[in-house]
Amino acid sequence: MARFLTLGEVESRALLAAAGVQLGRVDASGEPDAALVAEVLPEGQRQVRAEADIDVPEDVDSGMGAWHVNAVDEVHVVESGAGVMEFVTIEGPIGVLVEEGDVIAIQGAEHRYRPLTPQRWVLRFGGPADGDLGATDTGRGSTAWPLP
Repeated sequence: MARFLTLGEVESRALLAAAGVQLGRVDASGEPDAALVAEVLPEGQRQVRAEADIDVPEDVDSGMGAWHVNAVDEVHVVESGAGVMEFVTIEGPIGVLVEEGDVIAIQGAEHRYRPLTPQRWVLRFGGPADGDLGATDTGRGSTAWPLP
């Protein structure tokens, strides 16, 4: 289960929800909650779009490790490994440790991601069938990563 690294769970979940982030767990079949997927992604855009094997980067502040916003809504499942995500909220960044079985739903939230171990993710996201996440770097400066 996602572990909150910055604030307590109740406060973190409320701030994240206001920023467009929901965190959950897969069900017994390994699938994200259908209601959450339906809430975030329109019908016809809920299928698995990609599977990604993610290695630990040498530069933890570039690529997904840089603060960015994606152009489409997304629901991802962490199939293996561990990583730290940070999300910008009105109270500042909130760090979350995500591990196997965690579900991350993001709707327009500024975030960054650092794998701590090799990971495998299953990606669902909106937009055209031939589209991608459309990540845009926000230019927010790097700060120290919260570590578990």
